[in-house]
Amino acid sequence: MKRIISIFLMVLSASVFAQAQNDSLFAIPRNQVGISLNKFIKSVFASDDNAMIINYRYSGKNKWSYRTGFDFKNDDSEGGYSQFAFKLGIDRNLKRYRRWNFYYGADYFFRYSNYKNINKPQYDNGLGVFLGVQYFLSPHFSISTEPMLYYKYIYVVDRSSFQKDNKTSWSETGFGRIGFVELNFHF
Repeated sequence: MKRIISIFLMVLSASVFAQAQNDSLFAIPRNQVGISLNKFIKSVFASDDNAMIINYRYSGKNKWSYRTGFDFKNDDSEGGYSQFAFKLGIDRNLKRYRRWNFYYGADYFFRYSNYKNINKPQYDNGLGVFLGVQYFLSPHFSISTEPMLYYKYIYVVDRSSFQKDNKTSWSETGFGRIGFVELNFHF
């Protein structure tokens, strides 16, 4: 009889432990470093100009998180170029459900581009609002996507021109980071 009771208690405790593990919520870690899979695996995932290659997110004690990102490209070919970009933003947790995290927020982003053959640097300033979906693979790893609606003001300075008004500018609006996938490490 003692064996039956002990086997029953072991099976019961194992099932309770398994259920708690499947239904558990991972606490939102304070620090998150994200790497854009789109920049590394270009043929599988879509990418866009508003995406950064490295992202950092800090979550405080409340539901708000502060974000930054960085991107750099350099092409040394004859018609090459250099690009530098960064972003600053904020987001708020909307809903947590098991391994899923839903959030929304806004980012300000800036990109500087300079092409070797022409002396016309380009400056992009933008603001985007997004809805993020994150799935926790484990307490330290997750994948996420953040479709965005953005507005961007772009101006080009023609330094080779002797005209007084050597700036050309325009604006863009659109959907960005559709299909953008990021691998995140939490600590």
